[in-house]
Amino acid sequence: MEQQIQRALQDASAMTDFLKELEPFVYRVCYHLTGHQHDAEDLAQDSLMKVCRNLHTYRGDCAIQSWVYRIILNTQRDAVRKKKNVTMVELSETASTSEGFENQVNMKMLIQKLLGELTGVDRQIFILRFVQDLPLKEVASLLEMKEATVKTRLFRLRDRLRGHL
Repeated sequence: MEQQIQRALQDASAMTDFLKELEPFVYRVCYHLTGHQHDAEDLAQDSLMKVCRNLHTYRGDCAIQSWVYRIILNTQRDAVRKKKNVTMVELSETASTSEGFENQVNMKMLIQKLLGELTGVDRQIFILRFVQDLPLKEVASLLEMKEATVKTRLFRLRDRLRGHL
């Protein structure tokens, strides 16, 4: 990976290849953070531009994915500050052919609604820990919080979600 980064810094086509390789990962993280396709595309594009512009500052003291996570989170925070009002896309109920499918859709809608009610930091903690499956230590590092604070917030989040479910 280090060689690929060095090539990307020296050659425009290598940078394009590097960004194309990162793009699915970046979009997936952005989609989980925003919950909306268009917002995720905008956030992913802004994040990839920042990766491109700031790749020379990557020191290699952490995994490239962790470094990119940090860029995505900071870019999302900037976007939220600009918007001041982030909305969630509601899942539309579709005609179901079985009760199992209907229950799944209802559960997804409820979870998405509950995630929409979370504050920015709680939402980020939830997504990084449970959707991206990052260890607590890395979540704490990415969000620049103490590990104990992340654990406490996760405990409270689980209780709140358990109460609704």
